[in-house]
Amino acid sequence: MAEGMVSHEDRVRGETLRNVAERYLCELANRYMVQVEIDEFSISNKFKSCRLHDLMRDLCLSKGKDEEFLEVIDGHMGTEDASLIYKTSRLAIHLDRVEDDYLGKNKKLQSLLLLKVGYRRRVLNNLVSINLRTLKFLKILILEGYNFENKQFPEEIKELILLKHLSIQYSKIEELPSSVCNLPCLQLLNLDVYGRLGMPNTIYKLRRLKHLDLPRLQRVIGGKLKLEGLNELETLNWFNSRIHDTTHLIKLSKLQRLRALIYDDESLRMIVDHILKHQDQFRETRLSIGEGMTLENDSSTLLMKILRINSLSYLGILVRVGKLPAYELELWQSIVTLFLHGCYIEEDPMEILEKLPMLRELTLWPNSYVGREMVCQESGFSKLRNLSLMNFGNLEEWRVEERAMPSLSYLEIWGCEKLKMIPEGLKFITTLKRLKIHEMPEEFKDKARVVDGEEGEDYHKIKHIPFIDISW
Repeated sequence: MAEGMVSHEDRVRGETLRNVAERYLCELANRYMVQVEIDEFSISNKFKSCRLHDLMRDLCLSKGKDEEFLEVIDGHMGTEDASLIYKTSRLAIHLDRVEDDYLGKNKKLQSLLLLKVGYRRRVLNNLVSINLRTLKFLKILILEGYNFENKQFPEEIKELILLKHLSIQYSKIEELPSSVCNLPCLQLLNLDVYGRLGMPNTIYKLRRLKHLDLPRLQRVIGGKLKLEGLNELETLNWFNSRIHDTTHLIKLSKLQRLRALIYDDESLRMIVDHILKHQDQFRETRLSIGEGMTLENDSSTLLMKILRINSLSYLGILVRVGKLPAYELELWQSIVTLFLHGCYIEEDPMEILEKLPMLRELTLWPNSYVGREMVCQESGFSKLRNLSLMNFGNLEEWRVEERAMPSLSYLEIWGCEKLKMIPEGLKFITTLKRLKIHEMPEEFKDKARVVDGEEGEDYHKIKHIPFIDISW
């Protein structure tokens, strides 16, 4: 999209450029030119990732080099590699270190990706020196896993007036300069970095911004972060009601995808009412309801309103609830991932949760349920893939009936000190690939082990599972 390769003319009514791009990718996948991975934990993002087959990649890189379209450099860059990057307009470098002298000699570079091979959530060990003043024609700048010198973002970013896409994801930086907010063409900004990031309160100046990933930890200079004026914004991730202005959020007329952390009743009501009023507009909503609130008693009607959001794919509840709303056709329909913590639910929540038609991931942390018995009934949790139970202080018995959780792949049992035994029904779940048992009493763990060739009392229930991790 930033390169201008996605045509406005291919849009049909109501489509964004992102929708068009997804159709392009789908067509490439149907022609077996691109291999795609479906995102099972999303209701709107059709693809989680995509890649090229090795032979197709080699062909594309060879063709790209011949036409001076693209150059990819892996490993250590030598003199020969340096000569190749003088002419290309798009450059991807997988290195710990690259010399600025090489980059500065390419006067037509439009796209620069600087990545660490296998960098995911790991910052580069070595500094990379780049003089942005020499790269004035850049439209795309991706510095992911980047270790900024003195943890400062270079002020020279203001020279890149053609820049449309800027990502510093997983990088190490302490403060974002206000000059970033003066880039007139910027459409995508990813600030999901390590640590607490100092933010200038001038993001609202980026009038063409379509996709914004805010830092998960940040300090805003000068009051709550202003968002009003971002009239083209379609995606907003990591909105935080403590440090961002909720009244501005509900004025974003083109917003389709929202991931928000909410810590006060007023903000929650405003956001929920706004989304319900514009149901057709929102494609995906992810809400986490944080500490300091309650959804008990009078607020239970608010929880029912939340569960009517038909774009709600992720819901995290970290406050006291007491009782979950009963399953109804209008409620719970779109939730793919559910995270509960500190809800103090008194009645077995599985009776309701097992009916959720889209639920694939369920995480129950300390004090989410305070009862003694839990039952997963036959045919319940038809699509559930991942289940985590952590620190159920009162749970003594967990029963899993035959044909319950027929798609379960990952199970974690952690710190449930009173749980007497592994459910008999696990032996019927042939899809189960991984079981983790952590911080459980030694007696419980011994039942799941084989010691000196002798199987524990519960081992026959789990012996079909390929990977079993019993520790602590």
